[in-house]
Amino acid sequence: MTYTTADVAGRIQHTEVTPTADRERIDELCDECLEYGFDGAMVQPCWVPHVADRLADSDVTVCTAVGFPMGGDRPLTKAVAIRDAVAAGAEEIDVMPNIGFVKSGKDQAVREELQTIVDASGDVTVKIMLELAALSSERREFLTQAAVDAGFDYIKNSSGWGAGGKADVETVSFLSEYATPETKVKASGGIKTFDDAIELLEAGAQLLGASSGVEIVTGEVGEGEY
Repeated sequence: MTYTTADVAGRIQHTEVTPTADRERIDELCDECLEYGFDGAMVQPCWVPHVADRLADSDVTVCTAVGFPMGGDRPLTKAVAIRDAVAAGAEEIDVMPNIGFVKSGKDQAVREELQTIVDASGDVTVKIMLELAALSSERREFLTQAAVDAGFDYIKNSSGWGAGGKADVETVSFLSEYATPETKVKASGGIKTFDDAIELLEAGAQLLGASSGVEIVTGEVGEGEY
């Protein structure tokens, strides 16, 4: 398949989740989403009402992250945060599971948490940040399959922060093996160029999380880290 710039832009969830982002930067992010035709604007929960208002008359999806970037909140805390974000205007939620529990083999607790997250999301699209680079092969397989079984709409290789690692063809191809018509793949972390984006889309990603969205579609050099 040949991807145009518009095709790639339409798969990017343009991201600004740094703790220092102020209103001016969030407004800039919204303007960039509108100008370049990005799929969504990914912001911290505190900015969801503002972004929902700014993008109300557009096709840009309002996205946020819960349990990010640590994942150690209790399941009820995550469920309440999800419902609050949805009530504030979020249309898609990316959630960090308890990676420490995954690594500790607390499989039943992990499965229960994942189901709590999916149930709390209701009809809103929910994605799981798997942090695959922090896991052994066996734990990767367990968590990815558990996410599919729980009913997540997207499995995502990484939050783009911490130990989750960067998106690459090998990891996205791994996730694609678990994808179903109901569960798709999102790639995130270190996506900086148009060529990076194309490689990941061809490997099976349907969405890309990137703070370098403008640089990806214009070919300019940026400093985005997500």
